[in-house]
Amino acid sequence: MAKYPDLKIFIVDDDIFCITLYEQFLRNLGYTNLASFTSGDECLQQIREQPGVIFMDYNMEGMNGIEVLKKIKAYDSHIMAYIISGQENSLVAREALQYGALDYVIKTTLSTDKMAAIMKRVEEYYTPRPKEGKKSFFEKVKSGLGI
Repeated sequence: MAKYPDLKIFIVDDDIFCITLYEQFLRNLGYTNLASFTSGDECLQQIREQPGVIFMDYNMEGMNGIEVLKKIKAYDSHIMAYIISGQENSLVAREALQYGALDYVIKTTLSTDKMAAIMKRVEEYYTPRPKEGKKSFFEKVKSGLGI
């Protein structure tokens, strides 16, 4: 079962069937904080939600998965990402790893067991972010002044 069931997970794929399948795999493992997007642009518009991990299709309309990955890593290098592709392509796999993806996964190999192994690895690397509580006016002024 999920060590961090509230881990924010983004799924980005232009194929609704794939999104539904990945969501089901993750829910079966105990993860509930899921958000799905059908394009890289949609994902990037919500990146301020700071997901812990993003599962992203490589071949999408508009930006491909590597282009989106670069923007995600420029925004926050701590966000973990997996590039998922319908075809095995060692050049794309190498590029994905070069730009910070944890791995390159072939869609046909993705199963409940494989997703469990992936999430085990994610949880080994994951460090929950401290939740920011409400700051008093004085705390806001202090932090604004660098005190």
